[in-house]
Amino acid sequence: MRNLAVVLLLAAFPSWAESPADFRSTAVITTTAPDALHRLTLPFEVYRDARRDSADLRVFNARGEAVPIAFGSGERPARETLPAVALPIFPVLATGAQPRSDLDVQVRSNSDGTIVSVQGRQRGAAAPPRATSWLLDASQLQRPMRALVLEWDVGPGTELATVHVEASDDLKSWRTLASRAPLLRLEQAGQRLEQPRVEISGARAKYLRISAEPAAFVLRAVQAEPEEVVKTVPRLTRSVAATPGTKPGEYLFDLGARLPVEAVRVVLPTPNSVAPFAVASRDGESAPWQPATSATFYRLLRDATEIQSPAMEIGRRFARYWSIQLDPRSPGIGDGVPTLETQWRPAQLVFVARGDAPYQLAFGNPEARRAILAVSELIPGYEPHAELNLPEAKVGEVRAIAASNTPWRRLLGDTSPRKLVLWAVLLAAVLALGWMAWRLQRQMRAEGAPHEDKPRG
Repeated sequence: MRNLAVVLLLAAFPSWAESPADFRSTAVITTTAPDALHRLTLPFEVYRDARRDSADLRVFNARGEAVPIAFGSGERPARETLPAVALPIFPVLATGAQPRSDLDVQVRSNSDGTIVSVQGRQRGAAAPPRATSWLLDASQLQRPMRALVLEWDVGPGTELATVHVEASDDLKSWRTLASRAPLLRLEQAGQRLEQPRVEISGARAKYLRISAEPAAFVLRAVQAEPEEVVKTVPRLTRSVAATPGTKPGEYLFDLGARLPVEAVRVVLPTPNSVAPFAVASRDGESAPWQPATSATFYRLLRDATEIQSPAMEIGRRFARYWSIQLDPRSPGIGDGVPTLETQWRPAQLVFVARGDAPYQLAFGNPEARRAILAVSELIPGYEPHAELNLPEAKVGEVRAIAASNTPWRRLLGDTSPRKLVLWAVLLAAVLALGWMAWRLQRQMRAEGAPHEDKPRG
C-alpha cells in the first residue's frame, strides 16, 4: 500500500507540465533566419483573449516544450537629419571703428519678409567702409535651427574668433541666441583642426545678426542646420462606429480588445462639422470612466478639399471600452453617429529558438503562471533596443479551440482538464494514505491488546 501511495503522488507532478493543448488559442510561428533569438509582433487576438497581465503567453517548440520569452522594449523612433541650408548674407558696412549701436542701417525686404538689400551709413567723417556685422535671412526656413556652420576668412589673428548671434522677427527687437561662441580653424603640416559650429538650441526666427571679434573677422558663408525630424513609429489603426449612450451627446465604443491606445480621433458623420468632445476609457463594462483627453474635432470642406482634425496623443492607455461626451454648450453633430479612430502599437515578443520548428504562440489559459523574463536577461550583453536587430518571425492565423456547451463544460467552466486530473490523483493519494493509516492503527491496537488467561482444570 505504501508503494501505491508513493506512485500516485509521483504521478501527480508531471501534470504540471504545460502543452499547447492547455491554451485556448494558438498560432504557428514561421522563423525567417537560422538564429538563436527571434522576435515577433503580437497579433490582435492576444489583446482580445489573453489575460490582462499577459502571464499566459507561451512559445512552444515542435515537441511541445515551452521556450524562454521576453517582452521587447518597444520600437525606436526614427530620426532623420535634414541637409543644411545656406542662408543669404548681407554685410552691414560702415566706416571707422564705431560700435554696432551707432550704425544707421536701412533694410529693404519683399512682402514675404525676404531681405533684398542692406545699407549701413556712418555719421561723421568718411573712412574706408568695412563690415561690422552681418544680417542673415532665415525667413524661408520651415523648421527650427539647431546650429549654424560658419565660414570666414582665416588670416593672422583670426584663426580663433568669438561670435555673437542675435535673432529677430521684425528687425527692430533682438534677442541673444549665442554670446561669445568660439570658432577655431588651425592648419599645420597638412593637418586641420576646426570648430565652425555655433549651437543655437532649436531657435526659430526670420532674421539673424552676427558680429564677431577680432575686428578683422570677415564672414563669408553661413549654413543653418535644421532640427532633426523625429518620425513616429508606425501604428495600427482600429476604427469603430459609435453606439448612442444614455446621456444626451454621449457615444460609446467597443474596440473588441484591450488595446494599448496611443492616439484617438473622432471622425464626424457630416461634413462642415465642428464639435468639442471629452474622451474617456475604461477596462470593464461596469468600471468607472477615466478621462483621457478633451479636444475639438472637425471635418471641413475648403477649396474642394476636406480637412479633418488630427489624432490626439494620449500617451499609452490600455482599454477596450471608450466614450465621448459632447460639450453641453455645443449643438448636435447632425445625422449619423461618429466613428472613433484609435492608433495603437502591438508589443514585440522575443523568444529563444530552442528545439525543432515549427514553433507555436499560445495564449488563453486563466490558470497559467507567469513565465516571462526581462529582455536584458534573454539577450547577452543587452543594450537598449538591441532586440530590433533580431530577425522577425511571422505569426500565422490564430486558431481558437471552440468551447463546447456541454453540461460538463457548464459545470467546470474554463478549468483545465489537466488540473482536474492532478486534483483527482492527489485526492486518490490522500485517500490511500488515509486508508493505510487506518489499517496501521487497527494492526497496532490488535498487537497491543492484553491476552486472556486460560481457565484452570
